[in-house]
Amino acid sequence: MRHLRILFCLVFILAGATASADVSSFDLGGDEEDIVTAFTVLSISAVEPGGEYPAAVVADIVPGWHINSAWPYQDYLIPAEVEFDTLEGLVPSEIRYPDGKDATLAGERMSVYSDRAVIPFKVGISSTLAQGEYRLPVRFTYQPCNDRECRAPNTANISLKITVGSGGRPANQAIFSRIISAGSNPDTQKIPISSESPRSELEELIATHGFWGYFLVLGLAFVTGLLLSFSPCTYPMIPITVSIFAGQDRTIARGFFLSLVYVGTMAVVYGVMGLVVSLVGGVFGAWLASPTVVIGMVVIFVVFALSMFGLYDLNVPGAVRQKLGTVQSGGGVLGSIVLGVVAALVVSPCVGPFVAGILLYIATSGSPVVGFLTLFVFALGLGTLFVVIGTFSSVITRLPRSGEWMESVKKFFGFVLLLMAVYFLRTLVSPVVTASITALLLLAFGVFGGGLDRLNPDAGFFLRLKKYLGLLAILVGGYLVLGILFSEGFILPAASSWLPMSGGASGQEETGIRGWETDLDAALVRAKAEGKPVLIDTWATWCANCKVLEKKTFGNPEVGREAERFVSVKVQLEKENSPQTVAFKSRFGLKTYSLPTTLLLDSQGNICKIITGVIGPDELIGEMKKLH
Repeated sequence: MRHLRILFCLVFILAGATASADVSSFDLGGDEEDIVTAFTVLSISAVEPGGEYPAAVVADIVPGWHINSAWPYQDYLIPAEVEFDTLEGLVPSEIRYPDGKDATLAGERMSVYSDRAVIPFKVGISSTLAQGEYRLPVRFTYQPCNDRECRAPNTANISLKITVGSGGRPANQAIFSRIISAGSNPDTQKIPISSESPRSELEELIATHGFWGYFLVLGLAFVTGLLLSFSPCTYPMIPITVSIFAGQDRTIARGFFLSLVYVGTMAVVYGVMGLVVSLVGGVFGAWLASPTVVIGMVVIFVVFALSMFGLYDLNVPGAVRQKLGTVQSGGGVLGSIVLGVVAALVVSPCVGPFVAGILLYIATSGSPVVGFLTLFVFALGLGTLFVVIGTFSSVITRLPRSGEWMESVKKFFGFVLLLMAVYFLRTLVSPVVTASITALLLLAFGVFGGGLDRLNPDAGFFLRLKKYLGLLAILVGGYLVLGILFSEGFILPAASSWLPMSGGASGQEETGIRGWETDLDAALVRAKAEGKPVLIDTWATWCANCKVLEKKTFGNPEVGREAERFVSVKVQLEKENSPQTVAFKSRFGLKTYSLPTTLLLDSQGNICKIITGVIGPDELIGEMKKLH
């Protein structure tokens, strides 16, 4: 009898262990492994004051994992980035990120680092730095992923050990010789050097096309300024300029010099604006993340656009024009400088919205050189007409007088301002709404801009240009309208339901799971009341594999049909230490923060299965069928 009781207890214990194994085996238990080991190296054992020496951040990545490169193709991914803290006497510079390797995840091309990533930089030593040992604080930010899961973005706080003294010898040559060989032989590059830091669109264009990249960026800025010189606010400034330069007893050369000083001063004012904005671009980025700021900017663009359509006038105040008109010819160089500063401010009512758009765009470059030159050249284009008039005052008699052409120019700029408003509004509305508004504006410009007007055989260049631009706007606007109607199924079923899709049969509607809940507590209450099991998907905006799971598995029609008897919930866990994430992990006994993680619960809220990473449709359906 005693032996039977012992045997019964053993069976009971084994049964309990087996029952709990299904949950614990899929728990995120265990300490998080060191997926990425980051450290720093210096090319010499001891440095001398006044020198500059190569150094590098090295990231060793465990096999099967990768981190995003410094230039991921997707905006939502976290790039690899090296940052430094300030330490007097040590000046880091010239960070050069290696190009990433292309990897494919669920049919999407990605740029990643794997195995070992070496990010070289230089560190300058002050000539007054005393001998001794120093540590330069370094921060390396990265986001690790594999084919199934992504870990949260992490920042490794490391330091570069620097010994200041004499008798230094080469160190870490295996790493630095690889960097040198990669830079000297393009055919065998393993770590090609690309840039000092992650580049914006402007810097990427310049880096890709070299001189022609600068030509494109600055040429576009110049042409934009030249076109704006015919705006209603700029045109009235011409008589003022002539009254100052034409009244002086001077030669053509002196008139050219004074007018160049006038325009150069105006260009410097704009250039400084571009310089300041590029240096504090992060502030502008933070502003643009606020819906209130974006809406305010859109309203400003619309207000200025309506003035271009003639609803009201926004001209240079008459008092200012009268004051400037009384300036006599004795100003010389100083007078030209003063007038140039004033002119840069006076043209703002019409040119200001365009300048604001350019400023916000170059704010993303982070390059003071690009910021200054872009606005400087823009102002040169804006002042070209002033240089011509200031040099050859007789040219004013050949300029077209305000009339129908000026009204057409005003309407053109009005539509451009409205399109700029849509550009900034796109972050707050859906792509369909953005495309719809853009299409309507283009069609309106085409109709009211002369695209449908009949031309006489003797019509001049300006009228033909109007008609060409109008027809082009109608074609592009019509294309957008048709695309929206077909893709959204307003006239026919949505295009995705009848166009042949790669890898799938025509006519099959890919629905997947529909009706996701976002309130976890409400979903659990509903599941208990309706007697339904629960499917929980955890995700974050930075999680690449979450998007793979959404597309590959949750978007599968068979998974969608099986999920109809479940209450499906999405839980967003952006940060590892946020209160929501900590509470979620504690609630379901998760030990590691790893995304995506899928949880299957019964109708009473008890955990039945925890699945980490990407799971295939068939595997998930098999697990879902076990719950009733």
